[in-house]
Amino acid sequence: MTAALRQQAVEFYRAGLARITPEYLLREALSLSGDALALNFLEGLRSLTLPPQGRIFLLAVGKAAAPMAMEAHRLLGGRIAEGLVVTKEGFSLPGLPFPVHECAHPVPDERGIAAAAEVERMMGRMGETDLLLVLVSGGASALLPAPLEGISLTEKQTLASLMLRTEMDIHQINRVRKAISRFKGGGLASLAEPARVVGMYLSDVPGDDLASIGSGPTVPEPVDAPAVVELLKEKGIWERTPTAVRGVLTSGAVSKSVPRAPLNGLIGANRHLLRAMAEAARPAGFHTVVEEAPTTGLNESALPLLLERWRALALAQPSGALCLISGGETLVEVRGQGMGGRCQELAAMMMPRLAGEEVFLAAGSDGNDGPNDAAGGVVDQESWRRMEGEDIPYEALLADNDSYHLLERSGNLIKVPPTRNNVMDVHMFLRAD
Repeated sequence: MTAALRQQAVEFYRAGLARITPEYLLREALSLSGDALALNFLEGLRSLTLPPQGRIFLLAVGKAAAPMAMEAHRLLGGRIAEGLVVTKEGFSLPGLPFPVHECAHPVPDERGIAAAAEVERMMGRMGETDLLLVLVSGGASALLPAPLEGISLTEKQTLASLMLRTEMDIHQINRVRKAISRFKGGGLASLAEPARVVGMYLSDVPGDDLASIGSGPTVPEPVDAPAVVELLKEKGIWERTPTAVRGVLTSGAVSKSVPRAPLNGLIGANRHLLRAMAEAARPAGFHTVVEEAPTTGLNESALPLLLERWRALALAQPSGALCLISGGETLVEVRGQGMGGRCQELAAMMMPRLAGEEVFLAAGSDGNDGPNDAAGGVVDQESWRRMEGEDIPYEALLADNDSYHLLERSGNLIKVPPTRNNVMDVHMFLRAD
């Protein structure tokens, strides 16, 4: 019975992904009529009028960059004078009408540096009657590195690796990134002057703060360098931070003034995916509840909160098919050398805690949960019995951060093609009727 329920959980997840494509979200948010550009942000409708001779320059950066750029080209037609697409390796699309740079993620590489140089060259060709349309999605921070003068790519890579292996959430990581980058924290908008700048953001961060999505390349934000230094000290990595980075951070705040304020807004977020999954679950007969407040923090802390929420709902609804959907972005405490991701670990940790006729799914919206080919995991009590019956070393694999092979051996990995999108993760409980 629960094998069919596991399959149903994956079907709801896939249905949700199909309904929140970057193309659809951009189509809902962007239109051009003559010289009038309409921007349907989640925060409200905004508009601006382009000068008749004004050109549109397009920069799409992030995991959703390729489909967003394709849709922008369809919507804006010949009004786009020039464009660039910067995305994760393997996330491009055939037939894109703009040059594409595929770069490394989550640790930046030389391709990202080359892409940043191309962006700066493009901005150098813009004038005061032009518009730079920036489409930002998850992964943009790592994909478009532009370190401040004096900081090398190697030093930036070292710091990125340190932060990824430390208990730092995405907001904290992006605070550091903004302090040592020419593009982040509004720096891109500053470099685009005198052109007008519009930023359209797909959120991959808890709280949907524009300044943190992709480190806010079009969102001006003062850099508090002393606070960044204190953060790195608090996390125990200041002494291992490269000397050049420490020198920049201790020399004072970086100013990124933007004389003409950019027009920024949100066009997609985690809640879109949660609601889309609920729309798939309800017609299937499940009493469905959506919890839109994001779940964050280490998996060890997030797991009991998720389970407590589920138990409370199950107690309130003691009979009938039941579904609880939530989302967010948790953290893995890296202790070993294994392979996995935050969703795979969360599913593995939930496995022995589930009762009969219950299923738990945790998966990423981008189709990649960590540096492997899995999107997450879906587990139930049968999964745990299989773990025990086949003598799979559950505790040892978890201790080695090897949730991928743990779930692979128990038959509980979820694999989907890359979605070229990222609106954080989903967590779903199902109970059979």
